[in-house]
Amino acid sequence: MEQTPKIHLGWVAVLALSGLLITALAFGGRFVPGIGEDDLAVWQSILTNFGVGLLSAAVLLLFEPKFRKVVTDTVNTATAGVKDEVREAFQADIDERLAPLAERIASLYKAKLADQEALVTDLADNFTYERVTQTLREADAMAALHAKSLRVQAEDVPGKLHISLQLRSFYSADAWLNGQPKRGAQPEEELVLSAYTNGGNDASVTWEPDEDFATVAFDLAEELASQGARGLKQQIIWDPVLARFEKNFKVALESSHGGDGVLGIDGAVVEVAGSDSAPWYLTNKGLYYPNQSWSLPAKSFVTAHRGYGHESRTFPDVEKPSWADPAEWNYMVSRARSHFDIF
Repeated sequence: MEQTPKIHLGWVAVLALSGLLITALAFGGRFVPGIGEDDLAVWQSILTNFGVGLLSAAVLLLFEPKFRKVVTDTVNTATAGVKDEVREAFQADIDERLAPLAERIASLYKAKLADQEALVTDLADNFTYERVTQTLREADAMAALHAKSLRVQAEDVPGKLHISLQLRSFYSADAWLNGQPKRGAQPEEELVLSAYTNGGNDASVTWEPDEDFATVAFDLAEELASQGARGLKQQIIWDPVLARFEKNFKVALESSHGGDGVLGIDGAVVEVAGSDSAPWYLTNKGLYYPNQSWSLPAKSFVTAHRGYGHESRTFPDVEKPSWADPAEWNYMVSRARSHFDIF
């Protein structure tokens, strides 16, 4: 706390005594011989004013330190108040500017996630070319799927029948020049529905934009029959297949977002197989079984050996966990080796 300035009592006393003395002299002029009434009045006025001035100076000097402290404290308080007001106003202005920005950014996140949620919600009931194509593009943009493709199991027995959807990019015939795409040529897209039996790619058909899925599904069945892989009387039950596509598109997108509450898989999803309640996930980074919090990285399935100008691959034995279903395990290990062998 600031101390009150020191009072100069000596000077106060000198000024007060001088003022009293001069004021007293003003009234003693009548005792001066030969002074007239007019002159006496003039001298009394001068001496009185001068004496009162000295007395006033003494009083001011006596109280000046206190006056100065009061003024200083008042100015400091006012200045501090002004600083606080300026600081608060500045902060309020920043908050006012940043709050809408933060809200706009948060709203963009929220809108993006809501759009993705709406995209896959009830997809099985509205399995159209537009919805499926848009879902594959969105999942690819989020690095949620490998090669814009997703494969799911179509029968209870792993390996018997699996179905995939892929948004495949290609260049038309007139876009090529000397074995390379022409400069500026843009790739085209086609939506391909494929079926795999016993691990092999037995049939693929292109889903045209103006085609209903029922037509494409029947085209796939005819293609399987023409390849001798599956007769027409062995109809594919599509309801559970479409439900698996819907569920696992959603799982892939949610896993790509990261954060809490996300299924424990990493990487872009390649295939989902096994039971619907406890599926296996093959991604471009490894094999995952979230029901047991279990995973193996890609290098566990294929080992590359380089030397003497060539490269060879070996497939290490992978020990089956005690809880794993043998049929599911054998299929997923086979798929993992096949997938990672091409890289």
